[in-house]
Amino acid sequence: MFGKVAADILGLSDVGAVIKPENYDKVDADDYVMHEDNEKIYFLIKSKSDEYCFTNNALIHLDGTSATSKKRMLHRYSYATNRISDVYLETAGTVDLDVEIKFKIGSVPFSIDVHKKHIEEIKDLYKALIKISEISHENEISLQFAKQSLDVASTT
Repeated sequence: MFGKVAADILGLSDVGAVIKPENYDKVDADDYVMHEDNEKIYFLIKSKSDEYCFTNNALIHLDGTSATSKKRMLHRYSYATNRISDVYLETAGTVDLDVEIKFKIGSVPFSIDVHKKHIEEIKDLYKALIKISEISHENEISLQFAKQSLDVASTT
């Protein structure tokens, strides 16, 4: 009982670990990657109850209710239809043993705690999410210009 309370206070109750590429085939999320369409895993975080699988096409989130339950909900967020925004990285404090990456994909907010020994990998994920967010924003602007151009062309 005390261990669970202490883990919650220290923020260790569901801290994730970054999975190395050679171990991607050992996680559950790999079963939902569309390998037949050349989808590839680029980054994977696994905690006691959740898996966050970042592929070249989507974020696959296996959402577990608890570490003791086998029941999970699968969510797939395509980058093409769900814009990434509000990307933040919270580094570890003096007592903290975890870092936190926060972002929104579409309207869904994510806050993922990861052990601070993975800070370098999480910094890379942060940069990748920022870049995807910027590219999505630039694409939105280009699409608006294209629509305006079509409107002008059709009215002349």
